[in-house]
Amino acid sequence: MALSYVVGLFATRGIAEDACHRLRTEGVPGRDIALEMLERTAPVPQTMEPELEALTIDPFIWGDVHKTYVQYISNGETVIVVRAESNDDIDLAVNTIRQYAPMRIRVVEPGRNAAVGRDLL
Repeated sequence: MALSYVVGLFATRGIAEDACHRLRTEGVPGRDIALEMLERTAPVPQTMEPELEALTIDPFIWGDVHKTYVQYISNGETVIVVRAESNDDIDLAVNTIRQYAPMRIRVVEPGRNAAVGRDLL
């Protein structure tokens, strides 16, 4: 089988790190796992906007919370890439990553429509 990569996209770095730890526990060598945060600061989820607005009502107490604390927000979308040399490696990576509710999982084979890949979630 040709070399493939399993790519998992997560909403936060913490969950992606948990998935990486689990992959290592399941026997995937650390050299075959890469983790990269795509953006340093994630956009504010729509569900949080009303709460942030509520905190700006009394500027003497809270001030503009979003502007004040935005530099401390470090969770952004994070990608895990797992090198897989066999179908068993692909299955192990996909099944392990799925346990952590990724936003998307894709299997990519270099040189064969790598930009397209094969979505699994």
